[in-house]
Amino acid sequence: QANQELKVMADAVEEILVLSMDAFINNDFEKAYKVEPLEQVIDELKLILKAHHIERLQGGNCTIELGFILSDLISNYERVSDHCSNLAVLTIQISEGAFDTHEYLHDVKQTDQERYMQIYNEFSAKYDVTKLPVIGEFIDTVK
Repeated sequence: QANQELKVMADAVEEILVLSMDAFINNDFEKAYKVEPLEQVIDELKLILKAHHIERLQGGNCTIELGFILSDLISNYERVSDHCSNLAVLTIQISEGAFDTHEYLHDVKQTDQERYMQIYNEFSAKYDVTKLPVIGEFIDTVK
C-alpha cells in the first residue's frame, strides 16, 4: 500500500517539477500559476501518507524502521514541491517586478479563488490516494 501511495506522490512531484521548470525556462505564467495548487495537494498527500502509515503500524502491517524511510521520502518529496513553488512564484514576480513571495502566495489564493480552486480540485482528484485499492483488493485484482 505504501508503495502505491509513494508512486502517486512521486507522480505529483514529477508533474510539479515539469510545470515549474517549463514555467521558468519559457516564462510560461499559465504553468507557473498551476504550481501552487499542486504544491498544496502535495502538502496534503504528505499528511495523508503519514496518517496511513500510522494506521499500518497500529494494524501490525508495517515496521517502525520502514516508517523512518517512508517519512524521509515523503518529507523530501514535499520539500521538492516547496522549491518548485518558490521557483514558480519568482518567475511570476520577476515579470511583475514584485518580490514579496508570502504576499503573492496569499494573494493568489484570494484574488482568483475560483480559478485556484478549480486547478486545485483537478490535481486533488488526479492524485487521490484514498481511491487506491488496499493490498488485499490489489492482490485479488492481479490474480
